[in-house]
Amino acid sequence: MQMELGFWYVRLCAFLSSRLPLRLCYTLAVVVADVVYALCPRLREDTKSSIAHVLGQTKTSRDVSRVTRKCLRNYAKSVMELFRYSRRPAELGDRVILEGLDRLDAALSEGKGVIIAGLHLGSWDVGGTFLAQRYYPLNAIVRSSFNSDKLSRFMQDMRREVGIAVISAQGGIRHAAQVLRRNELLALLVDAPNKGKLAKVRFLQDYAQFSTGVATLAIRTKAAVLPGYIVRLPDNTFKGSIGEKIEFQFSGDFRRDIQHFTQSLVNSLQGFVKQYPEQWGMLRKIWCE
Repeated sequence: MQMELGFWYVRLCAFLSSRLPLRLCYTLAVVVADVVYALCPRLREDTKSSIAHVLGQTKTSRDVSRVTRKCLRNYAKSVMELFRYSRRPAELGDRVILEGLDRLDAALSEGKGVIIAGLHLGSWDVGGTFLAQRYYPLNAIVRSSFNSDKLSRFMQDMRREVGIAVISAQGGIRHAAQVLRRNELLALLVDAPNKGKLAKVRFLQDYAQFSTGVATLAIRTKAAVLPGYIVRLPDNTFKGSIGEKIEFQFSGDFRRDIQHFTQSLVNSLQGFVKQYPEQWGMLRKIWCE
């Protein structure tokens, strides 16, 4: 019963997000985030843990609390943007500035597929919608965050509506390899690791666990890997960048290559978190004790 109510609540939010004025949608997202901050202590404390690592402060500091509240607000806004722009993608228009499309085109010209690797930073679904609307053959590996299959399918269908092909994180490595061999794009966020597929790497002067999916696919398919990000500006427009291809010399030692490639990837991404800590939507624990 509770899961069914949750499903219809999300459906209502999606309906309202696609029909209310955009400014009002952002206001309501902030209200929802503030309620979550007050009423969900476990999520609040997990987010504070991540922000404390980024800022180099204790969880009890005023700055950590302030940035954590901003993180939850940005996360709520990003969910609203998924709801809104999946139904109204043309509304994005010139609201997105994305640098590095020339690097993306150059990587595609190599013919082995391209992995765009990122973090839960800013509004990643806006970036995916932007690329899909420009007819890039985009696939995304999606990890279900819900206990309801019905709700997971609904969220995946919203991404499909804008032209993003969704691949389930559960057992999707073979499918992901296939789309890369067709010289398509694969988007993958590495800071939501699945149990059993992790690498412990240095991140922001500490150690954290990241998904090894990108490294595994790069080794198996020789696809190009480009780091990317997209963040929200104060006026709720967006800017992002697709970075330089990660150059890596594989040794033939699979475990060693997985570890070292993942570290190289994280090195290329961690600067974005330092620059935009209030937009890192890491609401779960990834840090090593």
